[in-house]
Parts: sequence; C-alpha cells; structure tokens
Amino acid sequence: MEKLYNKNDECCACGACVNVCPKNAVSMKEDKYGFLFPSIDENLCIDCHMCKKVCAYQNITETNTPLKTWVAVSKDKQKLEKSASGGVFYTLANETVKNGGCAVGAGFDSNFNLNHITVRNSEELKKLQGSKYTQSSTNLIFRDIKKMLNSGERVLFSGCPCQVAGLKAYLGKDYENLFTIDLICHGVPSNRAFKDYIKVLENRKNVKINDFSFRDKSYGWGINGTAFTSDKKKIKALCTSSSYIYYFLHGLIYRKNCYSCKYACKNRTGDISIGDFWGIEKEHPELLGKNGIDESKGISVIIANTQKGIDTVEKNKDFFELYESSFEKASRGNAQLNHPSKYDSKREDILRLYAESGWEAVESRFNKNIGIKKYTGYVKSLIPKGLKRQLKKILR
Repeated sequence: MEKLYNKNDECCACGACVNVCPKNAVSMKEDKYGFLFPSIDENLCIDCHMCKKVCAYQNITETNTPLKTWVAVSKDKQKLEKSASGGVFYTLANETVKNGGCAVGAGFDSNFNLNHITVRNSEELKKLQGSKYTQSSTNLIFRDIKKMLNSGERVLFSGCPCQVAGLKAYLGKDYENLFTIDLICHGVPSNRAFKDYIKVLENRKNVKINDFSFRDKSYGWGINGTAFTSDKKKIKALCTSSSYIYYFLHGLIYRKNCYSCKYACKNRTGDISIGDFWGIEKEHPELLGKNGIDESKGISVIIANTQKGIDTVEKNKDFFELYESSFEKASRGNAQLNHPSKYDSKREDILRLYAESGWEAVESRFNKNIGIKKYTGYVKSLIPKGLKRQLKKILR
C-alpha cells in the first residue's frame, strides 16, 4: 500500500490525492491539533499509486515567474468595503458568474466549517468574499471542477497556492476555460482550532456567534476582526486582543509544512496572485489619494504569472483603478513572496497546550502573556479613520 508522506511537513492537505483515487480509498483525517492529513483504507486500496503521483507538493516544481504587477482597487465602493483589501477577487469572480461561469472558493457554513464551494450568481459570491484565516477543505471539489471544465463551463478557482497546485496536478492538463487565483498566504491554522476559538468566545461572552469577519474595515485597513452575534451585537477581535488572530499573525499556529512552503516565492501557481499591497505608502506614495487609492479602504496587488493572467486583468481593467508596479516593490511588503513564515518554537508549546486542554487553555495563556499590549489595539480602534490617516502622513 502506498505511503503518501514520511513527515508532516511533506503534506499541505490540498486534497488532490483524495480526488484522484479511483476507489475512494483516500480520505482526510484530523491529527490531534485538527490539521488534515490523508489516510488510506487498505481494504479499498488497489496499489495504483495515483495518489502519490498526483502530489504536486512533493513531485512538481513550479516554474511560473512574475510577468506583470499592478496596484489595484475596485471602483465599486460598496463591494470594496466588504472585501479584505482592494476587491480584486470579487470583481473578477462577479464578471465570471455574470457571464455564465462559476466561481470556486472557500466559504463557511453555519457551523464555521470552511470548505471550497461552487457559486453561480452574484448574490452567493458574498460567501466567498473576505479573508478566512484558517484552512479550507477541498473535499471532492476537484472532481466537480473537472466535470464542469469538460462540459465547457468557465471556472474561476481561488485558493492558497498549494490548493491551486493540487488542482492543476489533478487535472493533468491546461484548460482554456479555467482561471486560477492564488492568494499570498502566510500559513494556515486548522479549521478545528478556529471553531474552538469561536466556542470560547461564545462561552466567555454568553452569546451565540453566527458570523465572523477577519478584516473589519470599520477599524481601517488592517487585520482586525469582529464577531457578530445572533442578537446583532459585535465583539471586537483585534490583532492585539484576539488570541486566535494574534497567534495567526505571529505565525504560531500554522500547519507544519507552511514553515517550509515551496510556493512562498516568486514561482507562483495561479494565473494571477493577489493580496494586500502592504507598504504602498513607501513604494507608491504618489498614488495615495489619487482616484480612490485610499489606505483606509484597502489596496490590492495583482501579480500576473501567465499570459492568461495578463489578458484577464487587461480585459477587466475598466472595473479597477489600476496602476503598474513591479514584483520587487510588491514583495518588499509581502514577505511570503520571498520566503515562508519563520518557525518559532513557541508553536509547539501552544499546540501542545491546545491538544491537551483545548482552546480555553490557549486563551488563558494568551491573556496571561499579552499584558498591556492587549489594550493598545483597543485604544487605536477608537481613533477615527480620518485622524489615523492624518497621523500617518505626519509620521511619514
């Protein structure tokens, strides 16, 4: 029977092996931290070795290099407000579904399980909009995508670089009607850890949470979240007060392979790569305040890695405020375009505590160690966005 990996850092849980198995012998199982890993049912396995051959993470070297880079902001201000940064994904996905295609991306269900799902209209796109800082499951979505592509349907797929690589390896050939977007990814915590964090919030606040925004722009452009309760109350989950977001930002709860990710470089897997254009005030100060380029609203970077990527951006340029930049400028503020997130040994302490005592213990650890820093983010959140912009300009 095939052995899919020797060490945990050799698997990214893209799901290609699950999708390719002709006997459905491969399934994803959680480890003690909630991270997904493939498991083979020896009673079903026929030793065809397809699961091993399709593993892009172990077997395929990505050769794409950046062809063109832009600063981008959607002209649709309403959709921009709901997007994590500059609204690039929603704009391109919306044009796809409006023209009869479908968009595939990560969306939460009512229990905060994060799965890759297919949507076919603009209203459903809100399920895919916004950042989700936890790992999604692809389940058998690659099989569905192959059927749609073979039937001639246009498909836009968005995911982490490893998920895009997994899809491409599973498909085994290029499809003209497939467009892929990889996200500039720091790393992924387990979905179970995020769900347990939500339960801790509910228990401590005695509420029921039915929605969560990792990037609430009412605080300005940054990584500050909000939990929304069933009775329409808001719970701040700031980068200095939320245990989950704090540990995510500091790279302390990612799956093991994220610290040696082969896609955290200029060799990207998607037709385009998108993310926040962090550091734009240094790289393009001449653009700030120009035609809607507003730091408080979010600003995206688009990196075209294929000619299809260039053609698609150019075709949709009227929907964006679009300015040419360079990969070098974009990568200076996005470390994951140069190297993976750095490993910190505190990760093992936090995950061990989580496995043994649950997220409640992790929350207590966080509150004990964070000290006064917990309140600095809260104070900053009270400063009006306009005043923040003025202070930034003065400091620059």
